[in-house]
Order: sequence, then structure tokens, then C-alpha cells
Amino acid sequence: ELHNVEGKAGDYAVETSATNGIVMQFKKVVRLVLGQRIAEKIPFLAPDRIGIGQVSFKVAGPDFSTAKTYPIQSRLGWGAVTRATTEQQAAGASWTPDAALLSGMAAGDVTLQVSYSPFKGFDPAAIAAALSRYPYGCTEQTVSVAYPLLYARQVAPDPKDRKSSAALNEAVGKLLDRQTLDGAFGLWRVGDGEADAWLGAYATDFLVEARLRGAPVPDSALERAMSAMRAISRPDGWVSVGYRTEYPAWWGRNEAESKLATERMRSRASAYALYVLAKAGKGDLARLRWWHDVQMKKDDNPVARAQVAAGLALMGDKARARSALKGAVAKLGYRDEQDWYQSPLRDIAAVIAYGYEAGEPGLVRPLVDRLDGVVRDPDSLNTQEQARLLQAAAAMMKASGPISIEAVGVTALEPAGGVPRWAVGKLAEARFTNKGGALWRTVTVRGTPLVAPGPGASGVSVDKRLFTMQGGGVDLAGVTQGDRIIVLLAGRSSQGRTIALVVDDPLPAGFEIETVLSPEDAKEGPFKFLGELTGADVQESRDDRYIAALDLEGNKPFALAYVARAVTPGDFFFPGPQAQDMYRPAVAGRGGASRVMIVGR
Repeated sequence: ELHNVEGKAGDYAVETSATNGIVMQFKKVVRLVLGQRIAEKIPFLAPDRIGIGQVSFKVAGPDFSTAKTYPIQSRLGWGAVTRATTEQQAAGASWTPDAALLSGMAAGDVTLQVSYSPFKGFDPAAIAAALSRYPYGCTEQTVSVAYPLLYARQVAPDPKDRKSSAALNEAVGKLLDRQTLDGAFGLWRVGDGEADAWLGAYATDFLVEARLRGAPVPDSALERAMSAMRAISRPDGWVSVGYRTEYPAWWGRNEAESKLATERMRSRASAYALYVLAKAGKGDLARLRWWHDVQMKKDDNPVARAQVAAGLALMGDKARARSALKGAVAKLGYRDEQDWYQSPLRDIAAVIAYGYEAGEPGLVRPLVDRLDGVVRDPDSLNTQEQARLLQAAAAMMKASGPISIEAVGVTALEPAGGVPRWAVGKLAEARFTNKGGALWRTVTVRGTPLVAPGPGASGVSVDKRLFTMQGGGVDLAGVTQGDRIIVLLAGRSSQGRTIALVVDDPLPAGFEIETVLSPEDAKEGPFKFLGELTGADVQESRDDRYIAALDLEGNKPFALAYVARAVTPGDFFFPGPQAQDMYRPAVAGRGGASRVMIVGR
């Protein structure tokens, strides 16, 4: 748009240009008199590469010239993937990455990282990178995503470099914002009562570790958290505290199953709380011994047993600690489908970490072989598995000693789980030489595939329908600029258990979200045609997507909705929605994609 506010009348030359593959060709001479305003619609095409380009405008006329440049991001309409490959590199050998590692990835945002580990098929660097990308933020995820920050600096040679990082401080602050006066932490927000007691112990454990690394955790906040730990350390006689201490009747397949799930949750939470109290110097040795002597006979959870072992070791009872750890190793393979955070892999990693902490590495070192291959697809691991694997790696690396790699032509990154890692820019200039004994090299490539994934459902389905504000259908071939449309996301779980579901619907370019709809909006009034909507714990309207999180009962449907407005004319890719169990990533569904045309007014 050109507006001659006070310039001379005459001819003005207008020209546009663009970078990074954006196609925008416009060159024209326009005649303007004083006060005249004209508007030109300039079409441009998105590039065939991903990244941030620039669009520039130049105007020159009688005694006047100006130029403006604006950044603009382009990306494909589907998510990135991660590929990790592991090979052994002999002592003294050198290696340079091959271009074939990047095959099938779109240019522009593909990254390549290299890391080394003494453990076959288990490199924590790829796991730390996956955690850093995790896009959601309940309390469990906030803590797990921050776990790499606890261990990133512990191998730094200069003690000054081991101080708390700004990112760690930010995670601590976010967690403390969710703490109530009784010391409990909310799942999504302060006082929501959605976090169970075990998660409360996990959050408190993180605060203790963060404070040891210099993070600003106030005494009052930590004491409140410890008070809540003392309350939940007694599974048979809890006092009132703001954690979920009982699952609802619909949690399992029936009421009896839900009651048993509650008993197991209280038991494992008590074990974790007793460990956290011992770590913080406020341990209850008598109750730890009771857990070992009495409760352990009723609880097969290997992580709970290992936490009691570590707590007993911290308080000096080495005999019971060794006994509890042996009991933990014996129960590996345990499964509890009502426990969101449990998996056999998570348990192995946690038992290894607690075994080292208890001073019994000989009992858990043989378990390392079971971790071979866990980084082939780091994004397929849930946040609990990733965090506990980092915890195990940090313990093992501390015992195994430093790694000696000479790296040239690359950028050093912060260590992850005690292992060094580097980012590679120009492949041909990168060279890694092993100056020590034989090591396992992991190459992690992250980027967007050239081909879009198709629709599918594995344990949960999702799709979307579009409506006008009056309930009519929407023709994607002819949406008018300024139109408001209702997006209805619906699907069903085919799991027999309650799942922690996240629904992620990327917005096509040209749209923005105006508001989200609640179940009350669809009960009466103008949106009644949508039918029954599902209550969500969280609904977020982000710049580029709609996100919702909810507890979905087994074998039940769900429906969510929001209102979007068409703001920019053009022909755009219309992404499909995604739904996923946050703690069983293989349980996921994806809707079909298409295209949408927004016509200017």
C-alpha cells in the first residue's frame, strides 16, 4: 500500500525482492498525486526449502526513496522426524559425516549432531536433544524436559561452569508458580488437584536436585514441599494434601480395578516421598525400614523398591539397601497399565541410577546391556523414559571417566548426561578423531521429510470437520477472507485404560485462532449443532496450532472445537490433526491432510 502523505506528485517506482527461495516478482511504476493512496496485491510463492527468508520492498520517486525488509518463515505442513544411527569407532580412528545421512530430508532446517558414549547403543545426547524439543508442559513434562539441565555441567572441568543455568532457573520458577500453600504442585496450574502424589514426589525431587546445583529454590517453598512429602509417605493414613490421592471409579475398566490402581499409586508415592526426604536430610529411617520389611512384600514396583534402597543407603542401612535393590532388579519387567509414567524401559534406567546412588554398581551394571538400541528413535520414548535414561547415563558416566575426542570444523554443544556432543554444519569440514579407547558414535539427524505422512490410527483415532458459524458445511476450495469457521476435532480411544491424551491441530497458513469452545458452549445456544464436547484440562490457542490435553476414559470418544478466521488470501496446505497418548507415544492417530483456498474480498 502506498500513500502519498506529503510527497511530490509524480512517478514512483515500486520493486520487490525475496531470498531463501521465496518467489515474489513485482516491478511497477505508479503515478501519485498529493494525498493519493493505492493498494497492490502482490502474490508470492513459498519456497521448496524450509527456513526464514526475507521479502523486501523498495520505492523511489521525486526526491524520495525508502526500503523495507521483513523476515518470513516457511515450512512444510507436517512434523519433523529424528533418525539416529550408532557405530563403533576404534581408538585412533577418524571419521567425517557422509552426505547420505541427510537423504530424504527437506533442505533448510535439517540438523546433524554427533556424540560419543562408552555404552553400545545407548547415547544420552540424542535423548537430551529429543527432550529439549518436547512441545507440551504439564508438571511431569516440565520437570523431565529440565532434567538434561541438571547433568549438562557436572562434567565441566571448571567449577565456575557448574553453576545453575538460566534455563534451569526458568524451569524451577515455572514449577514454583504451580505450588499451593500446603506444598502440593498442580498438574497444569496451581491448585488444579490433577497431579497425583507420585508426581508430587517427582517435582520435589527435582527441586532438591536443582537447589544442589545453585538454582534459586526458596527455603519456604522447599519446606512446604517437604511437608507434603511427609504426608504422602504414609500410604495407609494420609492427611489432606492437594494431590490426587484417589483415582476416580472410571480410571480402570471397573471400580474394583480403579481401587487397586489407587492402592498401587499410594504405595509407590510413599516410597518416592521417603527417598526424597532422605535425600534432603529429613529422612525417616524407621518408616524406610518398615517399607522394606513390610510394604515391599505387597509392592512389586521395581522403581519404588530401588528408591527405598537409595533412601536406606543415604541413611546408613546398607544391608537393607542391598536387599531392596536386589528385590528391584528381580521385579524388572513389571507392568502397570494404569500408571501413566511406568514402562519396563523407564524402570531399567531408574533402577540403574538408584543402584549407583546406593553404592551398589555391581548389582545394576549388567542391566546396561538391556539399553542397547534405545536411541534408534528418541522421539518414540516418553518423557519419563527419556529423563530416567539421562539420570542413568549421568551416574554411569561419572563412574566411567572422561571421553577424549578431537573434533574440528564443528560447534561444541553442552554435554548431555555426561557425554560430549557437537553440531555439524558443513559435512566435508567436520572431522572426529578418537584419542582414547574404542567408543560408540551416535549420529542424530533431525529434519522434515520430503513426503507427508498419511492418515492412520493406532489405539486412538482423530479427524476434523469444518462448519460455518451457522452450522453449515465449509468448501475448502472457496473460503472467503474474513470468514470465521468452526473446527471440530473428534476421535475415539480403543484402549481399555484411561490415557493422557494430547490433541495437536496445526493451523494452515492464512488462518488464526479466535477462541476455543467449551462443553458449555455446545449445550445451548448457537453452537448446539456441534453435539457434546469433551472437557479438557488445557486448551491452548498458539500462533501456529491448537492444542488440548485431557484424561480420556478407555474406549470412549472425544470432541473438541475452536473458532478460526481466514485472514490471508492464498492457496495453502491444510494439515491433518494429531492425537497421541503422552506416555505411550505408539498410541497415536493422524487425520488426513488437504488444501484450502482463501479468496480475497
